Amino acid sequence: MNAAHHHAPKLSRNQGQVLSALRKAKEPLSAYAILDRVRTAGISHPPTVYRALNELIQLGMVHRLRSRSAFVACDHGACNGKAAFAICRQCEKVVEISLSDKDERVLLALSPKDIAAEQITLEIAGLCEACRPAKAT
Repeated sequence: MNAAHHHAPKLSRNQGQVLSALRKAKEPLSAYAILDRVRTAGISHPPTVYRALNELIQLGMVHRLRSRSAFVACDHGACNGKAAFAICRQCEKVVEISLSDKDERVLLALSPKDIAAEQITLEIAGLCEACRPAKAT
């Protein structure tokens, strides 16, 4: 864990509202879905939500799911950003998978030599246990 995350950073009101909406959600939320949930707190402009999301991502408290154009709160409160995600394609349950430094090196090594990898986004799609049909015995 990064030393900067041993204590909760002081969040702005907007960051707190956006993070709270994500933590209460049962599924990943788009920025506009977040906006709908924080309107009652006085946040009514998309740039305000995007700015809060970007800041929360930098703090390691929110992750962006690129395949869904959506966001989820970090399962660990805050992390170093080294994570993969398993996503149920039916109910959209998201499970965060922490990656070690070794995992990251292995994944970066998969990049072709003519591309200088800067970021890894690993998302695994499938069906969770609750959504998989029961196997006939």
